[in-house]
Amino acid sequence: MTSQSNDSAASNERCKQPQPSATLARPSSKSGKSQALRKSLTKRLLAYATMAGAGAAVCASHAEAEVLYTPVYHNVDSLYFLDLNHDGIIDFQITSYYFEGFGSLRVEPKKIRNRIVGERKFCLQNPVGAAALPAGVLIGPNLFDEFPKLGTCMASEAFNTGPWYGVREHYLGLAVEVNGEVHYGWARMSFNNWNCFGCIGRIQGYAYETIPNKPIRAGDEGNAEEASIAPGSLGMLAMGATGLTLWKQAKNDF
Repeated sequence: MTSQSNDSAASNERCKQPQPSATLARPSSKSGKSQALRKSLTKRLLAYATMAGAGAAVCASHAEAEVLYTPVYHNVDSLYFLDLNHDGIIDFQITSYYFEGFGSLRVEPKKIRNRIVGERKFCLQNPVGAAALPAGVLIGPNLFDEFPKLGTCMASEAFNTGPWYGVREHYLGLAVEVNGEVHYGWARMSFNNWNCFGCIGRIQGYAYETIPNKPIRAGDEGNAEEASIAPGSLGMLAMGATGLTLWKQAKNDF
């Protein structure tokens, strides 16, 4: 109990640290170079705004909830590395692939004790795939015990099979090892279509329970405010007037 309190206090202290400010450069007299510089700066500040938005959501979640929720909206363009608990260590790797009539969407654990809830659906020559859970399902040890064999295939182009083929707004059930203890979590995902190439799959937020061995419901975001980190929302608002100016420029530049 003392360790958890210390961890929470340390996390809250990190959240209080001042964030770097961002300012827009004054245009130079050379219009060509100025335009290129402005676009480059805009892209960098957009990236900063995205990180600021994600950081704000993580801090709010640490301070207010036992569930650590991360809002994100990102296509799986070949590879997506998922760090469920933001400790700098990749927990899962999500991959998409399509070439000349063969495609697949998969998720694989990057640590030995990490697990994925399975579902009895044929996928890529395997009788068990990674389950597509509906919202509200309780993700805990019982779900993982039901299918001891790890299910990693989400969808396969071969005969259009797999638990995730044609499925949108469902959840991967996940278990991660943190400091030798098991934590449960989820990742909200959607399947698009094989011809989408760089967006066969899409991740739309993820969360994990900060208390070891405590189950979590699919879709539970704790008390953290759900917000997109697209331009014009949490990330941009975190930058104040600069963010609003940047948002207007981004609409013209991209």
